[in-house]
Amino acid sequence: MRDAATRRPARLEAAFAAEVERGLRLAARVRMVALAVIGIWVVYENPWPEFLYQLPALGLFVLFSWLPLVARREGRPVVWVRYLCPLLDTALFTMLVMLPNPLEPNVVPPQLRLRFGNEIYLFTFLVASAFTYSPLLVLWTGVCAAATWSAATLAVVLLPESVVSIPTHAVHADPVWRAIDPQRVYVEVWGRQVIVFLVAAGALAVLVERARRLVERQASAERERANLSRYFSPNLVDELAQTDQPLGPTRQQRVAVLFADVVGFTRLAEALSPDAVIALLRELHGRMQGVVFAHHGTVDKYIGDAMMATFGTPVAGPRDASDALAAALALRDAVAAWNEDRVARGQAPVRVGIGVHHGPVVLGDIGGASRLEFAVLGDTVNVASRLEHATRTLDATIVASDAVVRAARDEQRDGLDAVLAAFTPGPAQALPGRTEPVAVWLAR
Repeated sequence: MRDAATRRPARLEAAFAAEVERGLRLAARVRMVALAVIGIWVVYENPWPEFLYQLPALGLFVLFSWLPLVARREGRPVVWVRYLCPLLDTALFTMLVMLPNPLEPNVVPPQLRLRFGNEIYLFTFLVASAFTYSPLLVLWTGVCAAATWSAATLAVVLLPESVVSIPTHAVHADPVWRAIDPQRVYVEVWGRQVIVFLVAAGALAVLVERARRLVERQASAERERANLSRYFSPNLVDELAQTDQPLGPTRQQRVAVLFADVVGFTRLAEALSPDAVIALLRELHGRMQGVVFAHHGTVDKYIGDAMMATFGTPVAGPRDASDALAAALALRDAVAAWNEDRVARGQAPVRVGIGVHHGPVVLGDIGGASRLEFAVLGDTVNVASRLEHATRTLDATIVASDAVVRAARDEQRDGLDAVLAAFTPGPAQALPGRTEPVAVWLAR
């Protein structure tokens, strides 16, 4: 268990430590209820005034319940007190049931006290320890119960008048005398009691450890889900979380690629402090990410002040091209609204250029053995990037290729006419690395 704990992230260990604290409080409340029930039963089972002997001990049990929570040094819990209290619990209980009650008119021999079945109350402490979420504390409580009850049994065995009964076939053949000899101590009964204590403690400890592992796996799954949500839209995260190989093998498929970049970022950054530059990028990227996710896209990467987003990864959809065009327009509008706020605060507006293209790409993992990255590669990516750069010469906010517009028309999405109405044909662009000019559409 210790080795597993050292491999857990510090944040998860802190969460478990906090859960142990909450568990101790819950265990204390459970014990309070149990002690109240036991107190009522003690009054019912024992005549007046005999039960008065047990009632003060209930107050000590209450104290032992809350002692691990109040025992602190410099605001931090004193851990060893948590392990002291189970020993005090089981020792006090064992003394309570084994020592003669001075209020009883007839003193019961200690050998008979071992047969009353009072050891069953020790399981109350064992069950309460399971609420602490600590397997070691559960095991320790079981060991304390077995040890204190064994010590009491040994003390009775050592009394001069005690007759020790070791199980034999002859003894089991004639059980009548076993019930009528008040001085006899049965070793086999003690053995069963200790075995049950230890087995029950071990089983509860395994159950608690299993619960911790389930929590750890759930936390890991939530962490992975949170990481996915940084890149994929929320509805796609739900789909990816339910599959064993969400990104699939290396393959080629048709997707829409969107590049967005800050125009004149170098000049803008020169007038800002490093902290202000980072704050600006975080605010801008946050707005960009929200727009992309709202249109079922994936944030592929941030490249300084630029963002690359894809529509149709890792799984192609029926409206990838139209989603990309709609996202480009929404991104333009989001930046415009942001600039209004910036100007109102006395800050310079930010101009963003957007390029959109649609075509075949290669999807797959790239990188070394120690670090892999799911990448979108190919000429389609290059064209989308160069279309974004063309926004400067064309004096447009969005430059979309004719390929993405045609793909959007083929998708026949509802509301597409309103999206396409925002674009007007532009002059064909001769892009580096392309032999043929690329027909484009512009939105300002």
